[in-house]
Amino acid sequence: MNRVPLLEKLIKCKAVTENITEVNNAIDIMHEFLLENNIYCTVEQCPDGRKVLYGATEETKAPDVLLNAHLDVVPATEDQFIPRIEGDIMYGRGTGDCQGNATILADLLIRLKGKASVGAIFSTDEEHGGISTSYMVRHGYTAKKIIIVIDGNPYAIAIAQKGIIDLALRANSKGGHSSTPWDFSNPIDMLIDGYIKLRNEWTQATQENQWGDTMAPTILNAGFAHNQIPDVAEMLINIRFINSADCESIIEKIKQITGLEVIIHGICEPFFADENTPVVQKLMATMRNKYPEKDIPFVRMNGATDARHFAKLSAPIAVIGTEHGGIHTANEWVRLSSIDKYTDMLEEFILEI
Repeated sequence: MNRVPLLEKLIKCKAVTENITEVNNAIDIMHEFLLENNIYCTVEQCPDGRKVLYGATEETKAPDVLLNAHLDVVPATEDQFIPRIEGDIMYGRGTGDCQGNATILADLLIRLKGKASVGAIFSTDEEHGGISTSYMVRHGYTAKKIIIVIDGNPYAIAIAQKGIIDLALRANSKGGHSSTPWDFSNPIDMLIDGYIKLRNEWTQATQENQWGDTMAPTILNAGFAHNQIPDVAEMLINIRFINSADCESIIEKIKQITGLEVIIHGICEPFFADENTPVVQKLMATMRNKYPEKDIPFVRMNGATDARHFAKLSAPIAVIGTEHGGIHTANEWVRLSSIDKYTDMLEEFILEI
């Protein structure tokens, strides 16, 4: 399969998670491609109107192997939605995360039709929590033998990932004219003071010891005019945590330390899988055989994937990924030969099991 034209179409449709119309366009592109190759498909629609595509080698919601990758991407400048190829590398938003991986799912369905029981979920809001994948799980999509999420580190199998707490710190006061600051409790000052207290007391994971809780401010909002002290100042904070039992205590700690209003926007639980499951061990053996030059380990991910929504199912789960870099940056890329080689490896693995 020449995956380049398909991947270029997906990139150009600008499937940013918030833009449901364009995300649905990406689904339509993949759906049309699979139908042209005589793949069984169903399209589900989530309550918010976004589509989710399921393709399979046979008409069942419970194939032996269930694959997953997402078609939505994070925002980017216009030039990043114009794919370009330099040698074996394709650059563009979605190449590495995760539309390049999605072409693997399509290729495997075509190769394995009539040879193996395989299904694939193409989700559409992984970057905002993966509610579309959760919707599919609730509606009976599962696997008998293994679930493979292709959205991870290259040349590794991830068997754990951190949970997420998305929250806002909000400082509320009563603003007024900036010429008399002594008349007001400036909410921007209140917000800064509260955040500094939090930063000073937070035990942050490090480059050397990454498997720990992290805290990062991501968005600041305050004010409307240069000569006006605002009534409200807000900072969005992204927490990554490793123990489910710590979630409530983390939120309570933030409230106590900052003295600010804390608004929870979303919580995703950590994910853990058993690396000793025979089918996961078989996947590892196949990868090591395919890449003898690589030291392929089991790893734990700082990021999160749709694997968190499959954790409630009984099938073993593994998270893998192709060779890529610069995800969520202006220099996102994927190695095209890596996509081809991963497809070959997964075809071999699926046929063997």
